[in-house]
Amino acid sequence: AVVLVLGDIGRSPRMQYHALSLADKGAQVEVVGYAGSQPRPELLSQRIRIHHLKQFTLPTPRVLYIFMAPLKVIYQILQLFFVLMMLPAFDCIIVQNPPGLPALLVAKIVCLFRFSRLIIDWHNFGYTLLALRFKGSLTHPFVRAAKFYERWIGLTSDANICVTKAMKSFLRNKWGISATVLYDRPPAHFKPLKSREKHELFKSLETPGKQLDHIKKWNLRICSDKESKELENVKEETSFTVMDSNGVVAARSERPAIVVSSTSWTPDEDFGILIKTIRDLDRLIDVERLTKSDRSLPPVLFAITGKGPLKAQFEHNVASLKLQYVRVVTLWLKAEDYPRLLGSSDIGLSLHTSSSGLDLPMKVVDMFGCGLPVCAHRFACVDELVEDGKNGYTFDDAKTLASSLCKLLRRFPENKNSEILKKNIVQGKVGWSENWNEVVYPLLISSNGCPHRARVWQSCLLLTALASIVLILLGLWTSF
Repeated sequence: AVVLVLGDIGRSPRMQYHALSLADKGAQVEVVGYAGSQPRPELLSQRIRIHHLKQFTLPTPRVLYIFMAPLKVIYQILQLFFVLMMLPAFDCIIVQNPPGLPALLVAKIVCLFRFSRLIIDWHNFGYTLLALRFKGSLTHPFVRAAKFYERWIGLTSDANICVTKAMKSFLRNKWGISATVLYDRPPAHFKPLKSREKHELFKSLETPGKQLDHIKKWNLRICSDKESKELENVKEETSFTVMDSNGVVAARSERPAIVVSSTSWTPDEDFGILIKTIRDLDRLIDVERLTKSDRSLPPVLFAITGKGPLKAQFEHNVASLKLQYVRVVTLWLKAEDYPRLLGSSDIGLSLHTSSSGLDLPMKVVDMFGCGLPVCAHRFACVDELVEDGKNGYTFDDAKTLASSLCKLLRRFPENKNSEILKKNIVQGKVGWSENWNEVVYPLLISSNGCPHRARVWQSCLLLTALASIVLILLGLWTSF
């Protein structure tokens, strides 16, 4: 089997899990995609081989970029075609969409030549992401062409997987495509960490020069006199944990609460809401500490992981805030450290709003795997994952986000709301392997060969002509 993603393999967790599940069933798996982030260590097994595509770097001068952009598309098509054609025999290609240009077209043509099946895993819709570049317009000619392209490839595929019931309904009712829902589930390594594991993680992140080295000084400055005395008898400490002389690790009595989020720093996440919430939460904690002796709300550390185009602007906006009891850190972690951070945190946060309104954020699934109650931005189908008041809270703006966080933070770390949500999360857990075996595996063994051979060359000719026009138009558009 081939698992194809026209992106960074290490930043495509769902496709990595497909590969691991296929290998567990005894299949020889060929993973095709770009190098970048380090993938899961398990992906380097004997039954999985990774084939890295080579990036085509465009020149920075705009005049040269105009002429070279179409060549990049042609290069991608030819490279992907020859890489897939040179692979050992395979029964199917599981391809992620988006990105679908030109991956869907090339995968379809290769499947026709190799008499194998094309299975599309719909994470979202490429045309809705493209529409973001045109102020959300779905009527722009490029957007309409991309929509037609995605629909046509979907109609000629052999099986389709999608991430929500809402997306399944859209594919069936609007496009005439039958799809099976495979909800994202957390793999086994996303789990709550034990006290000693948390201590080791925080100790490594707080060493000089590391990403949390400045948090320790901040925490010592705002901790109470009572806790300062408690720290006199410890052997080793971090901002969140202490180890006594016997090697027993415990959480600090007045540690900051950790609110964790991951992001690609793209326009489909509203960072303005987060900036306002951070400012308002800091003011609220300050007021409570001046007027109340019980200090109901704890200091809060927002830990945000990921890379992307809007990261620098967010960091600039945060730096302009005069924060006392709230700190914000932007992190880039190793693949193995990301689940460890989630397993050591207290609350999950998702700002994802979905360009189509039909997909769900994988980050929330990972957070649930680590037992975190989640505050998620409300959009059309988010309730398929986050049930307000049951396993998390949904919000529409900074006010409702701040209110949701306060519900989970008061009397921290013994917050009753948080404990109830955590119990509900544990009761509703279904692992990735169990889910995949029930949903995807039957699709792989249901039939062999290509059921569309009667229209092989007609489909190939039409798709090639259509996609060539779309790709040329999109290539020209990128030059303006």
